[in-house]
Amino acid sequence: MSDKQKIFLLFSLLTLIIFFDVTGYLLIENVKFFDAFYMTMISITTVGYREIFPLSMEGKIFTIWVILSGLVVFFYIAGTIVENAFELNVRRILGRRKMKMLSKMKDHVIIAGFGVMGEHVCRELNQLKVKFSIIESQNSRFALAEELGFNVLLGDATNEEVLRSAGAENANTFISLLSKDSDNIFTVMAVRELNQSVCIISRAMDLTNEKRLYKVGANRVVTPYELGSRRIVNTVFRPHVVDFIDLMTFAPQMSLSIEELTVKSNSPLANKLLKTSGIKQNFNIIVLALKRNDIMHFNPSSNMEILPGDVLILIGEKDKLLNLYEYSK
Repeated sequence: MSDKQKIFLLFSLLTLIIFFDVTGYLLIENVKFFDAFYMTMISITTVGYREIFPLSMEGKIFTIWVILSGLVVFFYIAGTIVENAFELNVRRILGRRKMKMLSKMKDHVIIAGFGVMGEHVCRELNQLKVKFSIIESQNSRFALAEELGFNVLLGDATNEEVLRSAGAENANTFISLLSKDSDNIFTVMAVRELNQSVCIISRAMDLTNEKRLYKVGANRVVTPYELGSRRIVNTVFRPHVVDFIDLMTFAPQMSLSIEELTVKSNSPLANKLLKTSGIKQNFNIIVLALKRNDIMHFNPSSNMEILPGDVLILIGEKDKLLNLYEYSK
């Protein structure tokens, strides 16, 4: 629940109590509506004005309830407002310092939106020890990200200055997980203008917005409902395959892993045949596929040449994969 929703709920509760108290005076003391309302307000606020109509024993007992219940809710509302204002000022002061620190980050991942999906993504990245920062506009979610020890910036991800403060110009990946597709589209456009080489991944809640996100600069668009339905179907017909992929991808205890490697122009793997690259002979790693110019070559021939820009899909032991990554730099 956001701070605004919490305050709105408390004011609604106070209004309900006032309505109940006024009704109580009308029924117990049989007075006019305005007199009952006036008595309720001076009792809740404890201003000390005299009673405008004599109270019966039942009326006095009811007045005690009016004072106690009204004071509790009234002071709780006041405390909540003061607390939120104090926290907001502190966060603004700390936020300025954090902006300077985040704006200097390079080759990092930025996650716009720390909702349920954003939290899961950040937890996974944190386990993988990937350098990342978060942009979040809601105070409650911002506070949770801070409690978890994540680098988080309080601001609107659709604002270009906020994106600059998060280091979008120097990031290598930007993940847009805002709750509205319109905000994701606007954010993707802004990020692409700031950084032409960044890889942008965006969520699309509506399939009709998938093409729009690609047009404005997204490299990948994730549609949760489509992915979820595919996973359910695969679990029905290929449960063991799904379990195997999950273990290979996410289980930390597994020694094997599936990874991808982008071949750079200065890599020792560039311009070599697969059979002479040493990937199999020296690292005992299998090349499952080779992606070139958006075309995926599955089980590529050993005579296929590795070119700069190719993406290799590899399977092997994690430590051997790390050694290959170091070798290919």
